[in-house]
Amino acid sequence: MIYLLAAAGLTVLRKMGVENPARLVAARLDKYAERSPPPSEVPELHVAEVLGRRLGERVRLELAATDTPESVVAARLVLLCARASGVAEPLGFYTVKKFAPGDYQGVGEFLELAVRKLRAAGGGYVSITSGFNLEVVYLALAGWLAGARVVYVDEGGDLFEVPHVEICGLPKDLGRLAQFINK
Repeated sequence: MIYLLAAAGLTVLRKMGVENPARLVAARLDKYAERSPPPSEVPELHVAEVLGRRLGERVRLELAATDTPESVVAARLVLLCARASGVAEPLGFYTVKKFAPGDYQGVGEFLELAVRKLRAAGGGYVSITSGFNLEVVYLALAGWLAGARVVYVDEGGDLFEVPHVEICGLPKDLGRLAQFINK
């Protein structure tokens, strides 16, 4: 099986008509399974579908989310849609607290968790298809640090591997993460 790590993007909220994600954070979402859009309309699922078809293997999907209500609900819905469509085996999601621009602690935690999960999976794949945001930028960085393949699927369904970028140094503000990465 193929391990795929992706950021929980918010497209699924729009596609499923969710207007107030905060009220759904602790709710059961089973009723939303029938609203599941086609995988090609949800970036995280589109990558899983194309990657699985291209490699002829089942994809195990894990998501990285921030601790905002929107991100948590989006992650839960993407995994629900993955199960409903059968396009990927949903592994779950993890949240990172305090992830914000300029917050080295939150960025460090996000990177460290992603690198650990990718290394534990033997590399795998990182999707950067869910739109340009900080989570995607740092997931790409984590993928390169962990030796994973960073991929993108365009709207037409073409899969592209982003060339590996060699990371020579991390900011000192990341503290123990820099030591962890260099192991």
